[in-house]
Amino acid sequence: MRRLITALLALALFLLTITGMKNADALARQSTSISLRWQQALADETAAEARKKQPGLTLWGQTEDILTAGWRQAQATLITYQGDPALVWDPVCQTGALPAPLDETGCAVSAALAWALFGSENAVGLTLSRGETVYTVRGVLPGEDCLALLPDPTASYTAVELPTVGETWQDPAAWAEEQRQQAGLPAPDWTLWPAAAAFLARLLAWLPLLFAAGVLAAALWRAVRRQALWRRDAVGFALLLAAALALPVLLALWPAWLTPSRWSDFAWWGRLAQQLREQGTAWLAAPCLGRDLPVKTGLLAQAGLAVFQTVLCEVLRCRLRGTDQVK
Repeated sequence: MRRLITALLALALFLLTITGMKNADALARQSTSISLRWQQALADETAAEARKKQPGLTLWGQTEDILTAGWRQAQATLITYQGDPALVWDPVCQTGALPAPLDETGCAVSAALAWALFGSENAVGLTLSRGETVYTVRGVLPGEDCLALLPDPTASYTAVELPTVGETWQDPAAWAEEQRQQAGLPAPDWTLWPAAAAFLARLLAWLPLLFAAGVLAAALWRAVRRQALWRRDAVGFALLLAAALALPVLLALWPAWLTPSRWSDFAWWGRLAQQLREQGTAWLAAPCLGRDLPVKTGLLAQAGLAVFQTVLCEVLRCRLRGTDQVK
């Protein structure tokens, strides 16, 4: 019975870990850009000039409006954009896909909005209207709120997404400032790094797992420490090999901007502390728009999963230790 309970606890820990990994992956999908935010909408001339200078930028804003489909209509949250919608919202759809960056007549709607306008989630290929403009639904997003992603080159934009590249994360603050100046954009009121939230989520997913691995490794070593020398050597070699195989995976998760060129560079540590403080302030102060709410709730969910994982790890450690003492 004791072994059965221990096995069930281990299974629960495994399932929580898988859930945490999936949640971290979902956050990572929404973390492929750096977001510049303004309290006031950008001037039309500024937005047009920025797109000319930096065609890869994605400008977007959020508003409320009424959409119609035939005789039905619904109030919805509209995310109007110019550029790549995958930089604004999670690109995974229930059916279909997000509109292509150059698709000016396609849109994506949430499942709730599809039900409100069409009476079904099978809305791909159907049309809806916003005023005189007609859009064709390309994809249906998961969600219980009425939401639509619509391309609109005439909208007012309060946010710009800078698509990240490999060298971005060497120094994201300097890179974002350089891109902003090249595009001729004014200084933002807030600069958000969604990748920081994604990294924190992955860290929360891995730390309890590493703790559990350490607990199991210690229990295995205690079980064989009084065995024959060749068994201890085999177990020790297997543990060291597992650690060597896991190390590259763990290092790949660690972002470059958290790794100093010299560990004794105290000025670098001061700049890092300032950047982290600014990011924390920006996440708390910036209005919650677009993907912000899913990212924040996903991060809270990840923290909750990490707490449950840690509790299960500690329970398993106590049970394994108690079993070892009984023996």
